[in-house]
Amino acid sequence: MSQILFIHPDLEFTSRIREEAGNQALTTPSMLQALQWISNPEIPISGIYLNPNVPQYSALHFLEITLLSRPATPVFLIDSENEIDSRSNHDFLTNSNIKGVFKGRESFREFLAPLGLEFNPDGPESLPPRKSLKSSHEGYIAIPLQDFEGLRFFPYDVFVENEERKLRFLGARNGKIDTEYLSMLQSRNPWLFVSEASILEIRESIRKTQNNYTENEQFPAAWKTAEVLFNAKNLLREFQKGSASDGFVEHAHLLLNDLFGLVSSLNTATKLAKMIQMAKECDRTLHCTTLAIMMAKVMRIEHGSIVEILGLASFLQDISLFQTPYGDLSDAEREKLAPEAKAYFDQHPILSADLLSKNTTLPEVILQVVRQHHERRDRSGYPNRVGGMQLHPMSEVLSIINAYLDAGDSFSDRSDEICSHYSEKASHALFNLLNLLDTP
Repeated sequence: MSQILFIHPDLEFTSRIREEAGNQALTTPSMLQALQWISNPEIPISGIYLNPNVPQYSALHFLEITLLSRPATPVFLIDSENEIDSRSNHDFLTNSNIKGVFKGRESFREFLAPLGLEFNPDGPESLPPRKSLKSSHEGYIAIPLQDFEGLRFFPYDVFVENEERKLRFLGARNGKIDTEYLSMLQSRNPWLFVSEASILEIRESIRKTQNNYTENEQFPAAWKTAEVLFNAKNLLREFQKGSASDGFVEHAHLLLNDLFGLVSSLNTATKLAKMIQMAKECDRTLHCTTLAIMMAKVMRIEHGSIVEILGLASFLQDISLFQTPYGDLSDAEREKLAPEAKAYFDQHPILSADLLSKNTTLPEVILQVVRQHHERRDRSGYPNRVGGMQLHPMSEVLSIINAYLDAGDSFSDRSDEICSHYSEKASHALFNLLNLLDTP
């Protein structure tokens, strides 16, 4: 009788849902695709099921946009990390306009249960097109009565037009819905009306959550990680399109504080390892920055230095590689480059520091770490073979992390040779970090 939308990155999950649901389900890993469906007024969607633990999109931003497009359509979470408890997270879920939580192993029929809908694999063929209408009543939003199908309780105070086309009160927020009366009402009046103020109230609560999620104890760790990494990736994309500025650095600093706070709040190796995996899938710069921050914590470097120096240096280290005479070299493998491109690549630490120096007021110590982020303690690094006491301790942290990432799957076989170029302190810290992340 209705169509359900699933936003989830796991192909095994979405394939199973499509097989079970037939035409009754819309499935996508893309927030953009989901928003296109949600904003299309003719697609009837009676429920939205969202996996929030994906750094490819912001679940909180998605909730806000969905609230504006389909305020009466219930949203449920698919908690694949098993971190969200409906009772302990009740206030957070309520304030975020979330109606329930699933663990992702349920059948399609079980997903339909809270909507009170019957299974109908023919789905959209049996549904009338959804219509949109701009309300003629000032201060009210018109919602197709069809959107309330399957709801047991009104999500807002709702009103209906009487014979004189004036609004009269129909039902209170959280009041039980009389489905038979709604069916009768739909035959002569296909719209219900909701106060814009009540929509804005929930929207503001979502925005407040967006601003405070890293400090919110109720906010699940995997969701926090996805939100921080998504915001970081978006900032990095803007950075790659343009150039550095003090404004950009200020935004990066705030974001790195969130990242540091997240690392500090994840109290198990399993959560830290999941965070690293998500960062790896998100972007190499974010992967490097996250590992560097974790390693600095293992070395007990003070918070201020980690964020102010190492965090910014790791986030900004490759700025000169995004737009070069040889294209974007930020993900290039150095040894596979043509000689001219390789010569440019080998100078990128100096070029990045120079670019930052011209466009920002970053302290010299950060520029020094950027210049030295591929140098080694034994002077075998590049571009200037700086080493010994001239190598800044933060530079050595960033350099050994870069060497670890550059080695990829071959690191375990080459670890002794790679670490021989660095101090014993840095090498031990890297191995301690990797052992921590491998601990079950």
